[in-house]
Amino acid sequence: MNLSGLVSRLSISTRLTLWFGTSLLVLLTLFVAGLYVSVHLGLHDDLEARLREEAEAVQAHLKAHGFDLAEASSPHELRSTPGTFVRLVAPRWDITQASPAFQTRPPLPIDLPRSRTTTLQTRIWGGISAQSLYLPLENAPGAASWLEVTKLQSPIHRLLHTLRWWLALGILLGVGLAMVVGYGLAQRALRPVAALTAAANDMQDRPTGTLPTDFGAEDELTDLANTFNGLIGRLRDSLQRERRFRADAAHNMFTPLTAIQSELDVTLRSPRSEAEYRDALRAVQRHTETLSSLLDELMTLSRIEARDDRSSHTRIDAGRQVEDRIRRARQDHPEAASIEWEGSSGIEATVSPEDLNLVVDHLLNNALKYTPEEGHVTVQVAEEDGEVVLRVSDSGIGFDADAAGRLFERFHRTGAAEQHADGGGLGLSIVKAVAESYGGTVTAWSSGQKEGSTFEVRLPER
Repeated sequence: MNLSGLVSRLSISTRLTLWFGTSLLVLLTLFVAGLYVSVHLGLHDDLEARLREEAEAVQAHLKAHGFDLAEASSPHELRSTPGTFVRLVAPRWDITQASPAFQTRPPLPIDLPRSRTTTLQTRIWGGISAQSLYLPLENAPGAASWLEVTKLQSPIHRLLHTLRWWLALGILLGVGLAMVVGYGLAQRALRPVAALTAAANDMQDRPTGTLPTDFGAEDELTDLANTFNGLIGRLRDSLQRERRFRADAAHNMFTPLTAIQSELDVTLRSPRSEAEYRDALRAVQRHTETLSSLLDELMTLSRIEARDDRSSHTRIDAGRQVEDRIRRARQDHPEAASIEWEGSSGIEATVSPEDLNLVVDHLLNNALKYTPEEGHVTVQVAEEDGEVVLRVSDSGIGFDADAAGRLFERFHRTGAAEQHADGGGLGLSIVKAVAESYGGTVTAWSSGQKEGSTFEVRLPER
């Protein structure tokens, strides 16, 4: 298994700690490396500066006490600060004078520069790194005399070595301590996640529960829990509606099937006359048509609710389309209540003709079914606030204000509706599904029982 696979199997808090520790280690290493290099260069620059200061001091002393240019010697003993080694080198590369400090060190070979310029050289002296500054002295024309000033670099290296180990130790201890603290903070920060997980596991056995939202602070996890609680609530409502839908669908289909079965059992129990057989077959046909109509409406509703987008983006003349459906309804229901058309052509809406026909047909059938023959139905189409509004009003049985909210539920029928006429309770659900699929709305209102009702569908113009 590769490294990424191993890391992916770790807990979130462990992965956060590792990423934090690695990032901190890289940043501290880069910072400390830069600091170390800066100190290293600074110490060497300081050593060079001290060599030059020492050389200038010795040169000034030589000039003040009678320095012999030809022999590169001085009547006075060469003196230097502790840790500094000074020598005078004649033009013939002979050492004419040396400070007493050379007596404690092994011999140091002469390595004069080729050019007659001040030169800084690094070399090994007795197994220790040293820096020597060669300074040409004023002399007669010809070969040059030289002043050699040398300092050992071992104090600098010891200091850098100690600094290097302390920095490395500091990095390791700092990163380790930061990872321990970071792991504790990650565990504390992810504690609400553990609570959410435990609550979600409990909800598998008790689906009525909710996720906790009180974590001691209003943060992103609280928003997440509230969002999930809202989603869970909607899912529960959806499941309840689906259960109720299945129960209602089974009940509504079982009723005509039971009637058909009973009619057939009674008919086949004993010989019947031709007229009785015809009556039985007509009853079976009627129940079969009811069942077929119910299944057709169920398929229509399922098809509308299953589509993700508007079925059509075609702009049609809604007024003319509604007027055609009214004309057809008058022909199909000549004995029903009168239908009054209050609208005009030229009102356009972005909707498919088939969907608009579904809405108009179901609203008209609903109005005609619950309105007496001497009553009337009024259909209006208008443009209001950037929307196309379809209103179907009737003088029928009406409904109470409490029933308005459930009229568009699948299979829901008011008590007055069940007493007045047969029906499957899916027509208004189909109207609502079509309207919402186009981003529209549907509402209904009534003044009360036997006061008539109005159904309004609003569709966006575009």
